[in-house]
Amino acid sequence: MLLLIAAEKERRSRNKIDSFFPEKGPFRRELYKPHLEFFAAGSKYRTRVFLAGNRTGKTIAGAYELTLHLTGIYPHWWVGKRFDKPIRAVAASDTGKTTREVVQQELLGQPGRFGTGMIPFDLLEKSTMRSGVTDAVDTCYIKHAVGGFSTLIFKSYEQKRESFQGLSLEFGWLDEECPEQIFDETLTRMATTGGLLALTFTPLQGLTPLIQRFLPGGISTA
Repeated sequence: MLLLIAAEKERRSRNKIDSFFPEKGPFRRELYKPHLEFFAAGSKYRTRVFLAGNRTGKTIAGAYELTLHLTGIYPHWWVGKRFDKPIRAVAASDTGKTTREVVQQELLGQPGRFGTGMIPFDLLEKSTMRSGVTDAVDTCYIKHAVGGFSTLIFKSYEQKRESFQGLSLEFGWLDEECPEQIFDETLTRMATTGGLLALTFTPLQGLTPLIQRFLPGGISTA
């Protein structure tokens, strides 16, 4: 019995995404209406921002949506944007450290336990590490439902705008408020792909020029 319990615990840890936004349970959809509105807006708007306080699930929302697009496995209730083939995506935060400890960990899990984050263990193909930041991933490849592999690239704002140049992306997730140059460059990387850009952060810097781009109404039509 103990072996069965341990096996089930391990299975769940490798399929973390299944516990989010079900019909019943502690993370059931009815408790997360702002998250569902954020997801749904992706079917209509090219850029979106999820502005909320700390510990409200902003990062979970970003990691959850990105995982769906990377894998091509969408829940039956999903009304947001869908991609029908493997994508190229970037996930970024303000520093290499926060990218590793927040964004990377939410998506992949802790170093040495990759596959226990939002992206299921069985769909992670391989990862390449980033130089200069211990245990930081540069690029990873994820199996897609229709075949082939999606590509996920990790970045940080401290790498400057130039590090985002040359990419061709279908999706970008920027966790923590970014410089306008990073926002503009990431959006440019989607000019020919019909891609989406999603931002999730707490507005600690007040009414910045970036936030003003999304007002009024909270969602940009850019």
